[in-house]
Amino acid sequence: MAINKVSKKMAKTNAEYSELRKSFLSEKPMCQAKVYNCTLKSTDVHHMKGRGKYHLDMTTWLSVCRNCHNWIENNPEEARELGFSSSKIS
Repeated sequence: MAINKVSKKMAKTNAEYSELRKSFLSEKPMCQAKVYNCTLKSTDVHHMKGRGKYHLDMTTWLSVCRNCHNWIENNPEEARELGFSSSKIS
């Protein structure tokens, strides 16, 4: 018998996240960061507090374009200063 790559619990969480993400990006179609080579159209969800216990908490999400998301991830100090990320320890 093969071992599942994803647990049933995680599969359920991922399905819920997928629906929430689609709705979130539909409600917030414009990039909320507008920092670096912004394309203005949001395509990604940035998890300001990480994906751990806040994974499904939409109050910790930011609607961003791919370019701004890359910038946020590659510039964590500046992103925190601008309010795009916060400590993942809380």
